[in-house]
Amino acid sequence: MSLRHLTPEKLDSLSPSDPAALASRRDLQRLHSILGQKKLWLHWIQNKFPDRPPASLVDLGCGDGHLLTSILPIAFPHGGHGARLFFVDRQPSVSDSTLDFLRRKNWLPSLVSAEVHEWAQAAPRAELIIANLFLHHFADELLKNLFQSLATRTPLFAAAEPRRGLPGKIGSRLLGILGCHPVTQHDARVSVEAGFCGHEISALWPSPLSWDFVERSSGLFTHFFSAERID
Repeated sequence: MSLRHLTPEKLDSLSPSDPAALASRRDLQRLHSILGQKKLWLHWIQNKFPDRPPASLVDLGCGDGHLLTSILPIAFPHGGHGARLFFVDRQPSVSDSTLDFLRRKNWLPSLVSAEVHEWAQAAPRAELIIANLFLHHFADELLKNLFQSLATRTPLFAAAEPRRGLPGKIGSRLLGILGCHPVTQHDARVSVEAGFCGHEISALWPSPLSWDFVERSSGLFTHFFSAERID
């Protein structure tokens, strides 16, 4: 298996209001379902929080917030019970209508515009921190530093990332058939090259004896990781 190779993604350089960015984010919303990530996250969150929502939940690299907004009402049909939601991104593009929808469901959402590494160094504690298609943007050393901070901010962290391998390489080159924007097609290819396999994420997390790790494939294209503090 080849090593991770990082190439800048085009969406990261676009303004949230750029037509190409809007088109690519619409593609990502569709791909959350096609790749099985909505189902993955829904089942995982329901398993970890069967009786109540987490009191505080952080979405790192949230983008437009579509993933959580589509999952939480299903996972917690009785609402958020006043739980705090933090959407963290360098350029969060969560719409006012999305925030209003969450408030009506008794969640307390906040937008945090910040570089994640700076935010993590002084972030408030959260019961759950997640990242979806986000960690692969960073080299291993930066991830190791980020995890050092996150391990002091939460007892439970989880991430779903591109799985590096032949299926992902082939799949990323077929997105044009689905009508995906050229930005999405480019970013999918480089995302797979920067993705993960094996136990690469676990190896970067600090104090392994204090944490319970799960790191596995989920379907053909997704690599899932979770770290839960051992009491």
